[in-house]
Amino acid sequence: MKTKLILTSVLLCCLSPNCFAGPLRIFILAGQSNMEGHAEIRTFDYIGKDPATAPLLKEMRNPDGTPRVCDNVWMSYLTGPYDGSANGEGLGKLTAGFGARGDNPTRLSNKIGPEFTFGITMEKELKEPILIIKTAWGGRSLNTEFRPPSAGPYQLPKQIQDEWDKHPQGAHGIPRLEDRKKWQEDKEAASGVFYRMMVEHVQKVLADPARVCPGYDPKQGYELAGFVWFQGFNDLVDGQTYPNGDYDEYSRLLAHFIRDVRKDLSAPKMPFVIGVLGVGGEGDNVNFRKAMAAPADLPEFQGNVIAVETAPFWDRDIEAAEPRQGEYNEIVGTAHTLKADGTLDTQRKWDTFWKPIGKPLPQDRNWRYITVDATEAKDKLEEFTDRRFRDVKLPAGMENWFQADFDDSQWTTGKAPIGKGVWNHSGIKLDKHASTWGQEEFLLMRSTFEVDNLDYDFYRIAILARQGFHVYLNGHKIHTYIWWKDEPQYRSIVLDQEQTQHLKKGKNVLAIYANDQYSANSPEHYAALDAWLEGITRADQEKLELALQEVLSPRDREALQGASNGGYHYFGSAKIFAQIGKTFAEANLKLINK
Repeated sequence: MKTKLILTSVLLCCLSPNCFAGPLRIFILAGQSNMEGHAEIRTFDYIGKDPATAPLLKEMRNPDGTPRVCDNVWMSYLTGPYDGSANGEGLGKLTAGFGARGDNPTRLSNKIGPEFTFGITMEKELKEPILIIKTAWGGRSLNTEFRPPSAGPYQLPKQIQDEWDKHPQGAHGIPRLEDRKKWQEDKEAASGVFYRMMVEHVQKVLADPARVCPGYDPKQGYELAGFVWFQGFNDLVDGQTYPNGDYDEYSRLLAHFIRDVRKDLSAPKMPFVIGVLGVGGEGDNVNFRKAMAAPADLPEFQGNVIAVETAPFWDRDIEAAEPRQGEYNEIVGTAHTLKADGTLDTQRKWDTFWKPIGKPLPQDRNWRYITVDATEAKDKLEEFTDRRFRDVKLPAGMENWFQADFDDSQWTTGKAPIGKGVWNHSGIKLDKHASTWGQEEFLLMRSTFEVDNLDYDFYRIAILARQGFHVYLNGHKIHTYIWWKDEPQYRSIVLDQEQTQHLKKGKNVLAIYANDQYSANSPEHYAALDAWLEGITRADQEKLELALQEVLSPRDREALQGASNGGYHYFGSAKIFAQIGKTFAEANLKLINK
C-alpha cells in the first residue's frame, strides 16, 4: 500500500505544472518568417486526410476539434513588425496561435509555426515541464540583421566590389561612389540588430523563468536543452552577398552564429538544430541547402549540432494546385475581358452565367458625367505621388452629386467607356472611348436604369477602371478601391447583402467617382471607366462552379484547403509546419540523449 502511494505521488508530481523534479528544460527557437509560422488553423483538417500524418493531427487537437493546450509547456514569444519596432512578448501555455502575430505580437493569432508540434513532441517524450523561448521576425537575413558578433563587419564579395568599381556614377542596385560611405554605415548599423534582440530577450527570460513558467523552482534551476535555427530565405535570394549561387559565406556566418549564441548564453555545449530551408522541395536550392547544413559537419560541432532537412515535407499536391488556383481566381475575379482592339469579348464562356441587371442593357445606356480638377493646393497631384487614390474638395453645389435625386441635367451626356489617352497593356490596346474624359483629373459619372426582376441570389459589379474609385447605388456607397490595377478588363466585385439591399425594383442610379492616374511623373494621362450590375441564380452559380472544375479540380480544391499562404512560407500549410516542428524536436532529442 505504501509503495502504491509513493508511485501515485510521483505520478501526480510529474503531471503537475508546479512540480519540478529536476532542472527546467528550456528550448530556444529563432529565425525569420518561417520560424514565425504562417500556417492558419483552418488548414488543420488537411493533415487528417493523409494516413501518414493523421495521427499527428490527433495530438494537435482535443476530442472536440479545438487546438490542444499543453499543460506542461510554456511559451515566451518575442516578435514584432518587419523592422523590429514595437516588439511585444506573447506569454502562456503552448497552443495554436504562437505563429505569426500580425499587428499585435502579444495576442494569440490564428497561425502556427514549428513551435506547436515541437512542444507537443517534447512534452510527450520528456514528461516534464518545458519552457520554449521563441524569437522570430520576417524578412531578416543572417548576413546582416542576424549577423553574429564574431563574424566581423559586412564586406562586399570581391566580384561585386569589382562590379561596383566599374560604375562610379551608380547603376541599378549600385550606389554612386559618393553615396557608398553612407551605404556602408547603414549596413553596419543594421548588422546584428536582431541577433542582439534575440539574445537580450533570452537573457531576460533566463533571469526570471518564473515570470513565464509558474511554479519554477530556483533550487532546481534550468538547463538550456536546445536551440533551433530556422531561417534562410532572405539569404537565399541575396545575389549581392552570395553572387552566382556561392553560399560558402552563409556556412561561415552560421558557424559563427552557433559559437556566439553558446558563448552569450553561457552554454558551450547547448544542442543546436539547423532547420535547413526546404522551399521548393528536394530538387530546388540544392547549393543553399548544402551550405546551411555544412556547419554540422565541422569537427567542433560533431555530436552537438545537427542539420534537419525540411524539403521532404514540401507538398507536391499543393504546389500543383497553386497555379490552377491563380487561373481560377483570375477567371472569377474577371467579369468580362476585352479583345486586342479594346472591344468587349462576348465569346468568353464564363460570362454567360451572370446576367446584366436592368434596362436598357449596359451597352445602350447613357451616362451623365463631368470632370474636375482639385481646387486646393494641398490636393494637387504633385503632393500625392505615392497615393493611388484620394478624395478632393468638389466645386460648390456638387457635394451631393451621388444622391439619386441630384440634378445632373447640365452634365455631358454620353456612353461608356469614358476615357482619355491610350491604355495599352497585356496585349490590349484600349483607345476607342465612347466618350471623352477631357483634361481634368477627376471624373464623376451617373447612370439610370430600370429594374423589374430581382430574382437573383448573388449580385456583382462589373467595372472597368485603371485607378481607384467609389461606387454608389441610389446614394449609398457600395464599394471603394484605393489602389491601381493596370489590367484592361472588367473586374468582378461580388456584393454582400448589406450592399445589395440598396438595389430596388424601378428606377436605380449608379454613380462612380474616379481619377485618371496616380503619378505626376508620368508623361501620359490615360484612363477608362465603365460599370454595371449583374446577377446570378444559385442554380446558375452551381453550373458555373461545375464548369470551373476543368480549371480547378475537386482534388486541387482539397489540396488548397491545406494552404493559407505562398510557397516561400511552405504554402502556410499546417501539415508541413506540423511535420517540421515534430522533426526538429526529434533531432533535438537525439542530441540530448547522446
